[in-house]
Amino acid sequence: MKKQNRMFLRNIGTVILLVLFAVACHNIARRVDSPEISRFLNFIRTSVYIGLFSVWGVSTRHRIVQPQVRRYLVAVAVLIVGWLVLREIKFRFIADPDAERYLWYAYYIPILLTPLFALFVSILLGKNESYRLPKKLFILYLPAFILIALFLTNDLHQTAFRFPSDAAVWTEHGSYTYGPVFYAAIACSVLCTLTALIFMIVKSNLSKLRGLFWIPLSPVILAVFYVAAYAAKVPLIKSMDDTAVFYGLLFTGFFEICIYFGLIPSNARYFDLFRASQDLSVQIVEDAYVCRYAAHEAEPVDKETMIRAEKEPVLLDGGKQLHNMPIDGGHAVWTEDIRELLQKNEALKEAQSELNDRSEIVAMEYKTEKERRSVEEQNRLLTLLQRATQTQLDKIKALADAYEASEDETRKREIISRIVVLGSFIKRRKDFLLSMEGADMLEEGKLASALDESFRSLR
Repeated sequence: MKKQNRMFLRNIGTVILLVLFAVACHNIARRVDSPEISRFLNFIRTSVYIGLFSVWGVSTRHRIVQPQVRRYLVAVAVLIVGWLVLREIKFRFIADPDAERYLWYAYYIPILLTPLFALFVSILLGKNESYRLPKKLFILYLPAFILIALFLTNDLHQTAFRFPSDAAVWTEHGSYTYGPVFYAAIACSVLCTLTALIFMIVKSNLSKLRGLFWIPLSPVILAVFYVAAYAAKVPLIKSMDDTAVFYGLLFTGFFEICIYFGLIPSNARYFDLFRASQDLSVQIVEDAYVCRYAAHEAEPVDKETMIRAEKEPVLLDGGKQLHNMPIDGGHAVWTEDIRELLQKNEALKEAQSELNDRSEIVAMEYKTEKERRSVEEQNRLLTLLQRATQTQLDKIKALADAYEASEDETRKREIISRIVVLGSFIKRRKDFLLSMEGADMLEEGKLASALDESFRSLR
């Protein structure tokens, strides 16, 4: 915060010195007798002002985060620079009174649009980057455009500036009075500016101002007094002949104060945020790995390790991992605490090993159970077949004994025939039992094949 304050004060001091230098050039130009020197000093003065507002516009383009706010602030800078350019063209290159007068009327384009843009900025605050102003708000352009058109056509109706009827030439340096359009323009500008300021204060954290509401309000108050003095044709104000500069400085000062107090969000304090971040071990290094920025808790890392981390993260002692990401002009280097991740990884490895052991045990149990069930099934089928054909087996055994005891060849042949018939029956019966195991029907082809084989055995 102290560094930001010093930078803010240094910038203000630089602007004040440049403005004082430009004022000195203006005063000297008014007092020298040489027209060439006077023109040169006025050119230097205008160049200083144009440079100031151009630099401010470029800086807001880099500092302001929200795109829509950034565009309107840059537009304000363009309007002020355009006003100064018009004024320089008017005084330096234009000799025709009518052309000078129309350039003078054109001054009120930035006078009317700048406060309107400030109002749009205040409405956009707090919105996301994709937010766009509602189309119904663009109706606010209508009064500004109407007033601008009335200023540019003042010669037809003289409702902005009223010139004497006997005046030979209508000019801003002559005698004239202000009409209702002029006062409407001033009221519109002041109203837009005050509304913008109120919106900014309401949308911001009020604690940021800490009772200093008068600071962002001061440029608005100065602008009101200046316009009142200019309208009253106070000699000091009229002799300054710096309306464009004074108006531009007031509005840029107003916006800068709002940025400083956080009414307009900017990225000006990213470095302080980076330094104050907790639990953040990050360094921003150049291409040669010279550290430019480092978080408060950034750990020192040697250059060789940083270079190795370009290809892949490097594991450091203490369970930390070093990362390296290229950025414009250098690298972002940070360490990540992965101790908890490593512990979980180790726990996962142990769990995986235990699961592998359990898987092997389960596989062995499954194989054993499968073999046991296979044996049980075989025993069951064997018992089933044995029960279904036990009578025939007993008959075959009795016939075999009779065959052994008989000596008559005819009797033996008869016994063999009966054994063949019983054996064919046993085979078919077992085939049918196995085929019908777990089935409701027997295939026709299988049945035909079995009967055919039985008939062949019988023959």
